[in-house]
Amino acid sequence: MLTPAGNRVLFLFLSTVSFFIGNLETMPRHPSNVEKELMLRISGGDHHAFTQLFDSYHHALGAFIFGITKSHELSEEIVLDVFLKIWMTREALVEVKNFKAYIFIVARNAAVSALRKIITERTRQTEWKNDPAAIPAEAMEDKEAWLSVIDEAINQLSPQRKKIYFMSREKGLKYEEIATQLGISKLTVRAHIQQSIAFIARFLRTRINNGLILFIILHHFFK
Repeated sequence: MLTPAGNRVLFLFLSTVSFFIGNLETMPRHPSNVEKELMLRISGGDHHAFTQLFDSYHHALGAFIFGITKSHELSEEIVLDVFLKIWMTREALVEVKNFKAYIFIVARNAAVSALRKIITERTRQTEWKNDPAAIPAEAMEDKEAWLSVIDEAINQLSPQRKKIYFMSREKGLKYEEIATQLGISKLTVRAHIQQSIAFIARFLRTRINNGLILFIILHHFFK
């Protein structure tokens, strides 16, 4: 549950982006033939067209989100999330009439979700810091056991995915650093890490029956 301060942050954020997006949506917008063709190609799975779209919008989206979050790293993650969502739902692009408004709305929703998660996590961490007794003793007693389960899950990742996960989580490298070292895009790095976390979470759910311990693990290691 968000604190009053957290709710105020979200209210200010939503007020700002709602005004901005409202202006985009009411602006006359007739997609050019070039844009229509681009959307059509992307909806059909054309990676080159998607790269062209990414190059056209990612700076504007990054600046828009940074104006709210004041965090370059968070803004970059949100931008990558937006484009991952665009790609995963690419078949729907042929129905989009105003793509500029559409992508900023997707960005707004992703940013709201990210801010809610950050506020909730900080609240929970503060509660646990102020009251260590709030963390169940059984969670600490079984620490070695569930760390072993996490290792088992990681070992089942594909070699490339495991390498990227290790570079991010163990070495603490940023997406851009990993992308440069491996010769792939930041978007690909982000996708690999998200898919790795999703796989590990699914694996843990099959091996750990205690819901509270599972909750603590997922929120501490895979947030």
